[in-house]
Amino acid sequence: MKCPICGQQLRPGKKDPNYLLCYNCKKKFKVPQQNKEAEPEQKYSNIPPKKVREKRETEMRKAYDDLLSIEDDKKKKKAAPKPKKRQDYDDYDDYDDVYDDEPMSKAPIIILAIAIVVVAGVIAYMLLK
Repeated sequence: MKCPICGQQLRPGKKDPNYLLCYNCKKKFKVPQQNKEAEPEQKYSNIPPKKVREKRETEMRKAYDDLLSIEDDKKKKKAAPKPKKRQDYDDYDDYDDVYDDEPMSKAPIIILAIAIVVVAGVIAYMLLK
């Protein structure tokens, strides 16, 4: 290839063979790209070909439709629950009984208290140091 400015022969560069150098006018030009027959579909490595994408899409649509049909079947099978009559609570003593049935462990509270005391001691030590 010849230099478009002076007409001298261009030579490939020693450092980068992607450039052609003209030693007469001291210019560099990119090597013209040759037309390579590449697959037009495979532009990016992380995107699968169109056939694979369509196959996966149809599978996902079928699975989603199946999921929706299962949920519809469940709704149809469930009979509407009869509304329960509200019980009027005049006494609030019944609510206290719910919490008294489960004995609560005091170990987490004790551990938390010890941790607070230790942290307070470390802070006091750092301030007095």
